[in-house]
Amino acid sequence: MTKFEMNQIDVRGDGKVILYHRPDVVSNPKWQCRVSVDGSTGYKVFSTKTSDKSEAERIGLNKYFELRNKVEKGGSLKGKTIRQVFEEWKKYVLSRITNRTTSNIEKNTIWVVEDTVVEFLKGKKIDEIKNSDIQDMIVWRYSDEKYNESFQNKKYNYSKKSKAKSNGKSRYSISTMRSHRGAINQFFKFCKERDYITQDFIFDIPKGKSNPRPEFSLKDWRKLTNFMRKWVDEELSYSKGKGYVSPKIYRERFYLQHYILILGNTGLRVGEARGLRWVDLESVSLPNEEERLLLKVDGKTGKRDTIANPNTEEYFKRLFDFRLKELGIDKDKFDLREHIFCHPDGKPVQSYKVGYKTLLDKCGLRENNDGDYRTIYSLRHTYATMRINQVPIYQLAVNMGTSVKMIEDYYSHAKTKDPEFAKTITKGNQIGSSKVLPF
Repeated sequence: MTKFEMNQIDVRGDGKVILYHRPDVVSNPKWQCRVSVDGSTGYKVFSTKTSDKSEAERIGLNKYFELRNKVEKGGSLKGKTIRQVFEEWKKYVLSRITNRTTSNIEKNTIWVVEDTVVEFLKGKKIDEIKNSDIQDMIVWRYSDEKYNESFQNKKYNYSKKSKAKSNGKSRYSISTMRSHRGAINQFFKFCKERDYITQDFIFDIPKGKSNPRPEFSLKDWRKLTNFMRKWVDEELSYSKGKGYVSPKIYRERFYLQHYILILGNTGLRVGEARGLRWVDLESVSLPNEEERLLLKVDGKTGKRDTIANPNTEEYFKRLFDFRLKELGIDKDKFDLREHIFCHPDGKPVQSYKVGYKTLLDKCGLRENNDGDYRTIYSLRHTYATMRINQVPIYQLAVNMGTSVKMIEDYYSHAKTKDPEFAKTITKGNQIGSSKVLPF
């Protein structure tokens, strides 16, 4: 390499750290450095960005020991490409035990990293990334053009209706950006644990409050529950008009009905309900000799116990009786380790999303008055909204596995609508009215 290197200095005396000047730079040349390490082929070539010999030697030796440590841990001098590390991380993520579905992980974690990090930094090696690259990536990822492109992604079927719901806005919601940041941070955490990178990257997002999924008002909740009673037993029609009940469809609707009733009366997260087994049910005795149902769940915030609303046990009993009849066995022969929300073969149901959407479309409750879509997570918000006026916020937060701040941030609006709250907050000498609306 002497043809391209002038004024060589062998810093260690063993050819591992070579300083030199480039022959094409005449004015104030900076020291270049070439490092090699036993156990790895090739060289690491870089600029020390200084013309001071002593400082250049220090920088070269630091890089040498850094690279030697990296090689000793199984790395290489040249580093892996972003794509290579991504594929390695992807296998790792999919191999881990989780209560999330594979499709959920692929869409909300793997695809986010591929569509963001890999797409933008695909020409770089993993160990060449700088914080400035991450900041440029963020600006690019959340641009108007990239936002619109996301809704045209055929791989994960982002619908045109979803795009229309953005109302022409090019900005992602705060909750979506936080979700993206979580996926990207997960990728870089993996990289650091594998010694592919040494620094932590900064992923700043605008400050703001996420908008929760719209809940069901008491009126809409009653409309939904009343509709489901008829919907479950609804007869289907043959082509000739003769009615019949499909056992398969009846089962699907029956389980979905009770899934909705249970989530709406417990505030469980989707993942917590998915992992719930019969053995996770216990009872708590009250002083008045009544009992309450206790559910031992494991989800986003770890393991916790949660108390269900009174009479929720009736929904579980219906499912239990249905399952015993389906299996044709007595309860003493039933395996309580089976998942509560399961297919006929006993495997847990991964998602009720399609059936839930179809049901809400049928009863006209898919959107609230503001045109926002209700999702399954709306059931958790419904539980919180209805309970916040009945129990202390701290107890509600503990039961839902969240913080008091989250409860106050997202559900305090429901408290202001409570008649007792309205009466208390307006105490004084003023005389009230028996009717306040002008219509």
